[in-house]
Amino acid sequence: MSKQFYYHTVLMVVIVYAAVLLNTGLRGFPKPTMQTLVNGAWSAQVESFLEEKIGFHDSLFRLKSQIDLLIGERLIQDVYITDDMLLEKLGSEPTVSTADSVNVLNQFYEKYRIPTYLILVPSASEIYEDLLPANAVKENQQKQISEIYTGVMTGIRYVDAYNILSSLKEEYVYYRTDTHWTSYGAYAVYQSAIRKMGFTAVPYNRYVVSHLSTDFRGDLYERTLYDDVKADVLDCYTYENGGKAVSVTAYYADGTEEDRGTQLYAHSRLESGNMYEFYLGRPCAMLKIRTDLENDKRLLIYKDDFANCMIPFLLQHYSEICIVDLEQSIGISDRLANPEEFTQVLFLSSMESWENVWMHIGQTE
Repeated sequence: MSKQFYYHTVLMVVIVYAAVLLNTGLRGFPKPTMQTLVNGAWSAQVESFLEEKIGFHDSLFRLKSQIDLLIGERLIQDVYITDDMLLEKLGSEPTVSTADSVNVLNQFYEKYRIPTYLILVPSASEIYEDLLPANAVKENQQKQISEIYTGVMTGIRYVDAYNILSSLKEEYVYYRTDTHWTSYGAYAVYQSAIRKMGFTAVPYNRYVVSHLSTDFRGDLYERTLYDDVKADVLDCYTYENGGKAVSVTAYYADGTEEDRGTQLYAHSRLESGNMYEFYLGRPCAMLKIRTDLENDKRLLIYKDDFANCMIPFLLQHYSEICIVDLEQSIGISDRLANPEEFTQVLFLSSMESWENVWMHIGQTE
């Protein structure tokens, strides 16, 4: 019997005893056999069973995670546990079709000939690769991003978010318990992007930074329930003398609309299980924002949810921003916005989402 098998057998026994002691009324609890113990099937059956007993599952899952860590296991639910932050496991092989995604972007530009910009944001696991265990599965996102940037037409200008964020890795540019970048990380990339887009960035010291929550635990925490990594801070950046939203309208995939008044932020989401939805509120297929600026500059954004906390910075430069969420608008992107009505187009996506969203760019044609 291998040492690892021994430890996992002990772990399963502990879980069984915990189940008996904590809740003797759990009927239908999977019974182990030698075969299911050896092939790991019983462990999977236990996980499935406990998923139906959510409160109970959380207590036992924390116990299981702690035992895994005690025996040296640093990967829980495809999340690497480090001393400072939780980092998502990436694929060992590139999952993005570089040539195909480049072709779609180039075809878009050839059709519309509108000033077009591209920002691909690496994952925290790429930036903080040095924190990962030596045997961690790694994916060279820097190479993928470079290949995409090299392949796009010269009319598509790109922003090197990788090097910007890598140079600031000692600062708070990614959350510790969530896959997203922080507002500060988004601001750092905004500074470079907005210059390429023909504007002067609003200086950092012009913003009032409000800490909305110092107890934000994100999607990586939800997958691990690991409490020993410090909770995150959710920030809101306000530019008192800058542009303001005068109307915000959400359009959903089912054809319904929602008038959100002038509210860019959804404070109610701070009390929800997904605090990140504070930025831009409930996900929708398209969000149209009109501002009090009268410069007739109109920006169309195709994005995933990494763009959400950058929008307040971009708001300072446009009379209208139309945001198409490529994850929420699958199959209807072409019916949401006409690129010819805008003065600039921005594609902004994390590399984690790029493989799922680039193919939907073609629907805009």
